[in-house]
Amino acid sequence: MASLRTLLLAGIACTTLAASLAVPQQVAAQTQVASATAPTRIIGEREISRRIADMVKQRNGGRPVEIMFHGMGNELEVPASAAAFQVDDFSYDSRSGRFYGTVASAAASIKVSGRAQTVEAIPVLKSRIAAGHVISRSDVEWLQVPANRYGAGYVDRFDDLIGQTPRRALAAGMPIRTNDIGKPEAIARNSLVTMMAQGPGITITTTGRAMESGSIGDVVQVMNLQSKRTIQATVTGMNLVQVITAPNIIASN
Repeated sequence: MASLRTLLLAGIACTTLAASLAVPQQVAAQTQVASATAPTRIIGEREISRRIADMVKQRNGGRPVEIMFHGMGNELEVPASAAAFQVDDFSYDSRSGRFYGTVASAAASIKVSGRAQTVEAIPVLKSRIAAGHVISRSDVEWLQVPANRYGAGYVDRFDDLIGQTPRRALAAGMPIRTNDIGKPEAIARNSLVTMMAQGPGITITTTGRAMESGSIGDVVQVMNLQSKRTIQATVTGMNLVQVITAPNIIASN
């Protein structure tokens, strides 16, 4: 039979062994808790797409692009202290717009792929505008659209809209056809207008009737109400025309 002293020594040894084994387990548990509670941040698609767009523009002559990813979940969760990320093994086909790469940080990485669509800016209306409204600079904003989708027949310069008026109601945020706008109408058909003629040292005015509608700069037919003669005149303002022929034409009865 084991002596009492032997049993006591065996018990002490077991206690020491158990304590030594518990220490690493406690350290591991503390490490897991610290890892689970460490602050992180998300590197999302928007941040990644900006980086990829910059890389594409270095290869396409600086033309702006819109990045479209294949699939979902194109984001990384990294420690908040992670300073940066990079796109490795990047490949871009300028003909198809397709790209591939690996988005990587010190903590994680993901594969990404998609298409870079070349875009251009065109002027559009900020809100719906009715026919007859004179378009001002505050009515217009830029819209990014796929390049070459809207070519001939569409307004592509900001200043080409200013001072124009829609021929029909136009929706907000939509490309505008050139034949959907025109110069504001300054005289309406059958309206009364002031006819003005100038000669050396003389200016004559009378009242006429517009035989057709016109905008400033247009040449229209106008009837002199006194003589009942129809003559050509240039529209110079609202209900105002400049007679092209001699002053005595509008002065005669």
